[in-house]
Amino acid sequence: MTDLHAVIDAHHLGHQQTGNETYVRNLVEQLATRPRPGLRVTALHTGGAPAAWVDFSRRIWPHQALVRIPVSLPWALWRLRADVAHFNYIKPPLCPCPTVLTVHDISYEIFPEYFHPLALRRMRLLIPQSARTATELITVSEASKTEMVQRYGLDPRRITVTMEAASAAFRVLSQEKIQEATARFALRSRCLLAVGNLQPRKNIVRLLECFARLRRTDRIPHQLVLVGQKGWKGESITAHIDRLGLAADVLVTGFVSEEELVALYNHAEVFIYPSVYEGFGLPILEAMACGTPVITSATTSMPEVAGEAALLVDPLSEDAIQAAIQRLCEDGEVRQQLSRSGLARAAEFSWTKMAEETLAVYRRAAGRRP
Repeated sequence: MTDLHAVIDAHHLGHQQTGNETYVRNLVEQLATRPRPGLRVTALHTGGAPAAWVDFSRRIWPHQALVRIPVSLPWALWRLRADVAHFNYIKPPLCPCPTVLTVHDISYEIFPEYFHPLALRRMRLLIPQSARTATELITVSEASKTEMVQRYGLDPRRITVTMEAASAAFRVLSQEKIQEATARFALRSRCLLAVGNLQPRKNIVRLLECFARLRRTDRIPHQLVLVGQKGWKGESITAHIDRLGLAADVLVTGFVSEEELVALYNHAEVFIYPSVYEGFGLPILEAMACGTPVITSATTSMPEVAGEAALLVDPLSEDAIQAAIQRLCEDGEVRQQLSRSGLARAAEFSWTKMAEETLAVYRRAAGRRP
């Protein structure tokens, strides 16, 4: 088999960019640490790569994006004699080799009000241009692929869907392990959990309204745990907690380690993911892999990921979200049923499969070198 040198832009590592970082980390580890005949992988990073990656990573200067994208990356690709280069969202305008571009979603086009104006302008300018000039495209769900085709007029044959997965770290834990990993949090015995950056798209305000109504009527005794960094307008979410008088019942953890996140999933009685829009929705599978019953939205990619192993709700309906929460909190039998079906559903997804599908895209792109 012809040798292939694939270079992957891994600058996200070490910056707590949750979804992008998880995707890149798992892809690189699958391709670089598991022998595949004829394949060599190099990960380009700006200082955040694990020490174990020393044999297959190369540090580039941690320039700002204005320098890194048009200058540092192409220069590194030329020096490495790359056969194909893989980027997330934005690629250099000029590259010395064929390129693969992953666009996880185009939420900035569908819900522009959820983004900072400067970031929105940059994404609307650079991502469509990158998508149109990349040799091959990858996205993570059929829902995202459909939107990319419709919005940008892209040839669907250029877009490959490679679905993500929960890593092996997300699993059912013993009670002792849960308590060890969550010792620094003041957790009640019964908790609801939501995971995702605190920003409007995650629909946390509606979730807080539903939780407040359930607490005021004494229908649930639960604590609500919100895991994630503050995104744009994240302060409005914490202010809303105070306005609703929920400070004693809502725990905002900020960013947590993977070990702590796995334990929080395990401790939670119900996981709630009421996002308005997702390109994939990886926390759904992470919760399922930990045996936690899931409530999520019946929109965009989330039904595609959850299948029949979750309660699906209209994310714009507070009544629907509240009814689903109350049902799972009150019905242990339904929780057990969803826990079992969730474990089976999560097992259907694999980073190994995603990596093999991505490698096929690399080979296809490399074959189109001018």
